[in-house]
Amino acid sequence: MEVLLVLVHVALIWILAVATPGANVLLTINTALQYSRKLAMFSAFGVSTAILLWAFLGGSGLVILLSTFPQLFSVMKVVGGSYLLYLGLRQIYQTRKTKRLGELPQGQQILSPSNRKVFISAFITSILNPKTGFFVVSLFSVAMPGSMPGTLPGSEPGAMNTTMILAIMLTMSSITLCWHLFLAMAFSHQSAKSVYARISGVMDYVTGGLFTVFGIKVMASS
Repeated sequence: MEVLLVLVHVALIWILAVATPGANVLLTINTALQYSRKLAMFSAFGVSTAILLWAFLGGSGLVILLSTFPQLFSVMKVVGGSYLLYLGLRQIYQTRKTKRLGELPQGQQILSPSNRKVFISAFITSILNPKTGFFVVSLFSVAMPGSMPGTLPGSEPGAMNTTMILAIMLTMSSITLCWHLFLAMAFSHQSAKSVYARISGVMDYVTGGLFTVFGIKVMASS
């Protein structure tokens, strides 16, 4: 029963957290609008895999490591912020380049990246985002009851804790995957793509600007 209560606690908090607009959400939406539903789904898989890894690191005590060595968190902020900044500036550059070359001929489509490239890009965006990581490991540490027994009758020592860690990992990752798959489905719909086609120039600049702001905000955060 205690395991179930902890999972409900984690799920409710994580549902609110994962729906909050950020770099991960922006990447999945942008992929769905620019390319296809299939590629956006690979973006969802990349983000949820990164969350699964962050949850594992949280369960293995990364939050203690970050508290002991704050310099490590500073390095994470610089690296993660720099990558988001790179994504933003690249988006702006590509948009300006397209404008200089003129509109694509009718019937010609933008060259789509591979499934693997989209997955890796989404994974890196999420795993290098220290805000995401620190929230995951902090939630993990708060959710784990300190007085929880380490064993069940007839089980090996520490089995209950292992079960709890795995359950929280899968809960966080599954919620993230479901939300991003929903975004992939919604924003790859033809009506959403039609709106995007009319304002793609502005939207691409906005997307690049948001990634840039996210990157600067991560690096400047205390």
